[in-house]
Amino acid sequence: MGSYSRLFFLIIILFLAVFMLLNPQETVNAASSGFKLWFSIIVPALLPFFILAELLVNLGVPRILGILLEPVMRPLFNLPGCSSLVVVMGFTSGFPVGAILSKKLYDEKMISGEEMSRLVSFTNNCSPLFIIGAVGVGMFGSPFLGYILALSHYLSNLIVGMFWGQRTKKPLRNISRLPLSQELSQALAEARENYCGPGKLLSDAIKNSLNNILAIAGFIILFSVITQMFSFWGIIDLLALFLLKILSIFNLSYELIYGWLMGLFEITIGARAITATSPANILPQLLAVSSTLAWSGLSIIAQVMSIVVGTPVKLSFYLYSRLLQMSLSILITAIAYKLLATGQQSVLSFSLPYNKALYSFDAWGISIACLWVCFLLLAFMLASSLYLRRP
Repeated sequence: MGSYSRLFFLIIILFLAVFMLLNPQETVNAASSGFKLWFSIIVPALLPFFILAELLVNLGVPRILGILLEPVMRPLFNLPGCSSLVVVMGFTSGFPVGAILSKKLYDEKMISGEEMSRLVSFTNNCSPLFIIGAVGVGMFGSPFLGYILALSHYLSNLIVGMFWGQRTKKPLRNISRLPLSQELSQALAEARENYCGPGKLLSDAIKNSLNNILAIAGFIILFSVITQMFSFWGIIDLLALFLLKILSIFNLSYELIYGWLMGLFEITIGARAITATSPANILPQLLAVSSTLAWSGLSIIAQVMSIVVGTPVKLSFYLYSRLLQMSLSILITAIAYKLLATGQQSVLSFSLPYNKALYSFDAWGISIACLWVCFLLLAFMLASSLYLRRP
């Protein structure tokens, strides 16, 4: 399998080199579009979360949460309590914070390789700000449809995490029988020993975060060019015509299928192409975007796999998890739309450019709501854990 994957990768690189030589203007335009996407959306949406995540890990917060939240995380996901920080940050920040934090916990030997694989499989999500702001407000012109997409996206990924947890053999280790105060004192003592001062902590956090955000820029620009190459040479067009014949029973439009295929490579380009169509019924559009968000695009998948390289995380397992989430997300979106969005066409009254939607009237409120949800979830999990620890 390794030799075949290397051959496929070599072929793609050769085709890309030929495309860049023959079509320099198209290459520049695609790269410029990818850079603008990274600068206008990714940097402001993710960089603060990257820095915060680095600081929390270096301050020993995962070890403390691991002690407090073990009784909650084991029944839900069959994961150690320290993974709760990854779950919360992964669901409130966006790609690829879940992969970065999972790698840190694995490097610190706080989770096993098998636990890391499952943790990575469901903690890499689109940020709520992107789904509700850029997609809901900026592309659909409806924050309400953004809420439906967010509900299906996060609920489907939670189900994926619980599904893998229930299918995994229960660990040999159980909840510690030491008194909670003694466990916490040991964790705090270890955190004090590893503390190296605020200056170094902040400096290291910023350096590591900038390295991660620059790597993401490279992936976005590269896959923007690759997507443009397949589009310019008509490969996506041929695939769209092929799928149009196969899926003729569903009465889907060519434009919708074309946009969905674009989303297989890059999530924002695909969502923008799908929402640019004008179907008589908005539900097919919504389902196509929901599946695109769940798949996340080869650009995001490549980012995640580059972060976890050298760990036991397998690409096949991660891809299988994305396909499982796609199926669940489509089902949940259809049910939520049928139940909640009656007469939704009247809601589509305004829209904003997708790159400006993050800074529209609703963006600050969404960010604050995400933080409140994060704190409330942690508080609820802590209360539940303390209740389960009762003698």
